[in-house]
Parts: sequence; structure tokens; C-alpha cells
Amino acid sequence: MRCWLVVMLLLSTGVANSQQQKEERTFPAKDQVQLLLTQSERAFDAYEQVLKLETQVGGDLARTVTKDRGSLTAARALLARLKERPEGFNGPVGFLLVGNLDDGTRDMSVCMGQAGVQSGIQALAGNASEGQRYVGLAQACGDASTLLYTVSETAFNMYSQFLLAQDEMTTKAASSLERCVNILKENQQQRQ
Repeated sequence: MRCWLVVMLLLSTGVANSQQQKEERTFPAKDQVQLLLTQSERAFDAYEQVLKLETQVGGDLARTVTKDRGSLTAARALLARLKERPEGFNGPVGFLLVGNLDDGTRDMSVCMGQAGVQSGIQALAGNASEGQRYVGLAQACGDASTLLYTVSETAFNMYSQFLLAQDEMTTKAASSLERCVNILKENQQQRQ
């Protein structure tokens, strides 16, 4: 008897859930994740190009390139992992991608600021051509930062969508489980 009650409750919950499905939050779709991965690769390509420019310019800016290359390597490994299993975005790996994109945005913003300062220093020292190199670097850093930021915002919104859908699903599952437990308790009390 208990089994039938549980089965009936689960079936009624399933019917109710299918009727409410249009109102439910959904996880990011595989094609959305794949598009995000393509955008992320392009953003990290721009990041890599700026790292090459930083190395060419040299000076104080070249010191941060080693750390930034480590961030780039980690991001590339993460993207490769997600390309193999895009559904992994709906979990901790998605959170790591958001973090990597934010790190890249910040790194490129710092690069832009440092290059701008160096450009001013060179201009004041009368080194117009050297100042112009730093202006070009500052612009490249700013462009990469903007691209990374834009992709980061998309990734953040998609990861938020995942978290909200997961929370809704967990809440519904807990509610259904609680109802089942209450029915079982009532049946047990009736037997006693």
C-alpha cells in the first residue's frame, strides 16, 4: 500500500511539474555553452596577443607576463575540458571559467593602466616614439579587457541561470521528498 501511495504521489508530482515546466528556470543549453566557449577562446586569443606585445615592449610590464601566461594556460586547459564536455559548465567548472575571464579582464585593465602611465613618463622624458609604443600597448590592453569583460558578463549570467535552476530543482525535490515522508508517517500512524 505504501509503495502505491508513493508511486501515485510521484506520478502526480510529475504531471504537475510538466504543466508548470514553462514557468521553471532552465539550465543553460549545450549550444549556448558552446557559443560561450567560442567567444571565450577569441577573448583569450586577444589576451595572448597582448602578452606578446608586453614582452616586446619590455620594461616593468614584461615582469607580469609570466604570471599572466600561467593564467592563460589554466584558462586554455579549462576551455579544452569544457569543449569535451560542455555540460560541465553547469557545475564547478563553469564557476572556474567565470573566474578565469574575470582574472583576464583585471590583468588587461592593469596592463592598460601601467602602459598609460609609462606612455606619459616617456612623453615627459621626450621619448615620443617610445611613448607611442606604450600608447599602442595601452589601447591593445583596453581592447582585450573589454572583450574579456563582455564574455565574462555572458558567462556570469549563464552561470547565474544554472545556479537559479539548480536551486529551484533542489527545492522542488526536497518538497516532494517531504511530502512522501509525511505520507509514510501518516500511513504508519494509521496502522498503529
